[in-house]
Amino acid sequence: MSTHDTANDVTAYSVLAAGYDVVMEHVDYDLWASHVQGLLQDFAPETEKILELGCGTGSFALAMRQLADYTYVATDGSERMIKVARAKAEMEGADLQFETADFTDFRVDHPLDAVLLLYDGLNYLLDSKDLARMFDCVFRALRPGGVFVFDQSTPANSVNNEALMEDSGEAEGFSYVRHSSYDPTTRIHSTVFEIQVLGREFREEHRQRAYSLREILRASRKAGFECVAHLEDFGHDEASEESERIHWVLRKPAKA
Repeated sequence: MSTHDTANDVTAYSVLAAGYDVVMEHVDYDLWASHVQGLLQDFAPETEKILELGCGTGSFALAMRQLADYTYVATDGSERMIKVARAKAEMEGADLQFETADFTDFRVDHPLDAVLLLYDGLNYLLDSKDLARMFDCVFRALRPGGVFVFDQSTPANSVNNEALMEDSGEAEGFSYVRHSSYDPTTRIHSTVFEIQVLGREFREEHRQRAYSLREILRASRKAGFECVAHLEDFGHDEASEESERIHWVLRKPAKA
């Protein structure tokens, strides 16, 4: 399928939401939730109130629900993704709250024990100003001693795996082809989805920035966070600039 000449250009996740779970079927959300749950047990064992940013269609939130009885609110910037998430939760009988929110500009009514931002959500922030706004929002939302757990895809991931980020898939009424490219100068990773939904053709372009470990450490410290851990992929080894994925645990100082 090639829709470049005939497809309607649409904003990110406006159409892809309908088949996002097809695109992400390779992701082991149970493994991811188990890893994050382990980080919370290690670094914030008293966690009860959690806010998830960039929750997509809610798969991670549903997996976390199976592990512990948190007070859990999941948010995403795309109303269509949230609509899918709510429908999935209703089908599973899950008592989860889903809301639309921009993770560079949000407020909470009560301080949180933990904030989560996973699967490259941070990489959608394309400049340092947006990154700073996100860290400031999360810092304000946390109680003193609360933690921010997130991951990032690094420049090493884009350089090492650019050739592997081409794929396609389909389900009933939905199909897609994905093309990716990486500019090492700007460190912008562009992904184009050519999508067919019920016979209609669309084109979505997603742009992400690959941040270095040093940039994230500097920006988080500037916002007031203490770095508790930066771990390579899903393990417990300290990450480096050569790591392809980094899981971070930041803490708001107890006396903040």
